[in-house]
Amino acid sequence: MQMFHKKGQGATEYLVLLAVVLIVAMVAIALLGFFPGLAGDAKIAQSDAYWRGTSRPFAILEHSMSSSSSNLTLVIQNVDADQREITQLSMGGSGLSGTSNSSDPASDFYSTSKRFFSSGEKKTIYMDMGANCTSGNSYELYVNFTYNTGSITGLKQFGEKTLVGRCN
Repeated sequence: MQMFHKKGQGATEYLVLLAVVLIVAMVAIALLGFFPGLAGDAKIAQSDAYWRGTSRPFAILEHSMSSSSSNLTLVIQNVDADQREITQLSMGGSGLSGTSNSSDPASDFYSTSKRFFSSGEKKTIYMDMGANCTSGNSYELYVNFTYNTGSITGLKQFGEKTLVGRCN
């Protein structure tokens, strides 16, 4: 008679464990969906991972924008083996936009020392985004590079992911 007491115990334990896993998953989804700060931080991490590791031929190693200035500060690196010349860098989104090019005297790329990148070389570039951002708010920018390499001109690098950061 004692054998009949434990007959459904395995199935019950399985259902209880399944319920616990589902509740934990629902809580995790709710936290990511209901708290924008958590989702924003995840978006920033994904953006940084792409721009530091996957993007070619130019990587953006660091970026920041201060609420006291309309300048976006970028640390750009040529991650390819050949020398590259950036002729234009365009960014837009989040109510901000900016274009730096080699024919505009107000642009960082007007100076030849700023636009030519040897293999592995890093340079700090300042871009006027046309407006200040609000401290604590995030920015999300589409990034496009136009560059030359050797005798090939007008090559394009379109960012597969946006550049995401938080104004400080």
